[in-house]
Amino acid sequence: MTTTLLLIRHGVTDWNEAQRWQGHADIPLNETGQQQANALAKRLASWPIEVIVSSDLQRCVQTAVTIATPHNIQPVFDPLWRERHVGDFSGLTTDEVRARFPELWAQSPRGLVNPPNGEAFPELRTRALTAYENVLTAYKGQMVAIVSHGGTLHTLIREVIGLNGTEYGRFSLRGNTGLSIIEVTDHGAYLTRLNDTSHLEDEIGRLRD
Repeated sequence: MTTTLLLIRHGVTDWNEAQRWQGHADIPLNETGQQQANALAKRLASWPIEVIVSSDLQRCVQTAVTIATPHNIQPVFDPLWRERHVGDFSGLTTDEVRARFPELWAQSPRGLVNPPNGEAFPELRTRALTAYENVLTAYKGQMVAIVSHGGTLHTLIREVIGLNGTEYGRFSLRGNTGLSIIEVTDHGAYLTRLNDTSHLEDEIGRLRD
């Protein structure tokens, strides 16, 4: 029996385009983000999706509802699938973070910086794995679309493929509405697709990060 997880990053927001750290800030999709969601929904319309689980932040909610419409499915909204809480980094660009927190940035391994007053990476890892196990328990043998965030999905995929704690950032989920697929069988979990954004090339004519 195979459980198929479609891991989907939300569509683009104004903060994405400005390269601002979003975290738990509840930023909606912009016009391009909604077009991206529409393109992915068209692509997945004939796929046998049985369940849609989503972060409860509106950029994911809007993406999930768009994907759900052709399937006549009501998404399940779960805060465990939220992005990492980025604390004092929220709303800042990476250049601003480097300028305001130079010692913290310099002392942090690539991608593993822990924002002041935010969620430490081990906490995010625990939350992402809990969300993942909950889905596997509740929807065994089904195809489940999960709409979440780049940092959260990166953390989960990293665990599935067995990267160690110093290897964050060895792959990219920069493409908004990028599709990754994990298939889970009795023999283990397998990543079968990573950050596929071909629907954006077809529908919008260019990739939007």
